[in-house]
Amino acid sequence: MIGRGWRSVVALCVAVAALVGGAGVVAATPTPVASKYDTLVTDDGWKIELRASELVVNPMSNIANSFASREGWISARVGALITPSPGRRPTQPVQSAVLEQFLVVGCQVDVSDGATFGFGSSIGPNANVTISGQPGVSVGGSASVSPSISAQIKPGRITEISLGKKTLQTNRASIRAKRVHVRVDGCAGPTTVRVIVRFSASTPTADDTINIHSARMWL
Repeated sequence: MIGRGWRSVVALCVAVAALVGGAGVVAATPTPVASKYDTLVTDDGWKIELRASELVVNPMSNIANSFASREGWISARVGALITPSPGRRPTQPVQSAVLEQFLVVGCQVDVSDGATFGFGSSIGPNANVTISGQPGVSVGGSASVSPSISAQIKPGRITEISLGKKTLQTNRASIRAKRVHVRVDGCAGPTTVRVIVRFSASTPTADDTINIHSARMWL
């Protein structure tokens, strides 16, 4: 007769397998994601434009054959432009402007209690996200890191990781990240990613921020 503890482990494994299977098998081929664009006019007469293009997500077979690991690569190009709004003369100069690109990673199944699977391997309390192939990025207030960065993602929540930050020296700027490797370990369930772009501009009289985000994609 199977003990209560073993029945719990088996039930948990079956539930996880159902969740993973329910997400569908994603082909390991590049999947283009629709471009995004938005614009606004500041109170003092500047037109701000923000665009995300060349968006691609490519899930790959996990080399460790682990049900709790996902990997793939993502590509994106983001650009920002500041020009006088048509028919208006800006009343204030732009003092500063910053373009930022982020990767948002979400892990669905919460195993933060350290649930045990298989041959004594323990998962939790936090999944680990590793980004490589993207030099010059930073995590929080730390210095630039190359060639990879790691962050902890609590299952059941989302984590935002910087893929680049550029201060404008002229009226335009862009950031391109091509085939950035993403690996998520310790996530016992579907994992999704999304690219978010943020552009902020400041004048003596106004601060404006505009955000756009890509569609959610399975990793």
